[in-house]
Amino acid sequence: MKKTVALLGLIVFFFSCDVAKQVVGTYALTQCKYDYQSISGLTLAGINLQNVSSISSLNPLTAANLLAAFSSSSGSLPLNFTLNLDVSNPGTQTAILNGANYILEIDGMEMTQGLFNQQFQIGSGGKTTLPIAMAFDLKKVLSGKSMDAIKNLAFNFAGIGTDSSNVTVKLKPSFVVGGKTINAPDYIPISFTLNKK
Repeated sequence: MKKTVALLGLIVFFFSCDVAKQVVGTYALTQCKYDYQSISGLTLAGINLQNVSSISSLNPLTAANLLAAFSSSSGSLPLNFTLNLDVSNPGTQTAILNGANYILEIDGMEMTQGLFNQQFQIGSGGKTTLPIAMAFDLKKVLSGKSMDAIKNLAFNFAGIGTDSSNVTVKLKPSFVVGGKTINAPDYIPISFTLNKK
């Protein structure tokens, strides 16, 4: 946190008032409270699992297609979803987001990392939803793992497996100074557990 304060202090000193406002707003964002809200648009191998409570609740053809995607020794197993986070600003300054780098971990394993460019502001005492679209190929990410391990992770994350999934999202907000994007020096970790439906 000391690195964050020092960096922001230097930028405020050297740049204009407008930039200083942007930097203060970004610092306010690092002080916000982040909570898991929901996952929406969840698909696995192109199959919608958003409102599925168990494998047995799938129609036979869909279940067969899903199991075939796991059984195939080649090809991909894409997992797509939108992670929705509640962001609350308890501070006295408006929090400003221009974008962020993110890292997603499931059960202690890194699944994907990326960057989203999305601008929003949260006033003092305000709250908003931050949606982050994510997509990755489970077979590629978990290369070397058994098919049972991949299946268990996928089903648990979707809420139709036998166990819960421990999820951590790390966000590194960014701000713009003189037309250049600067990332905050530290990641903000948000951890939560997805329980079986």
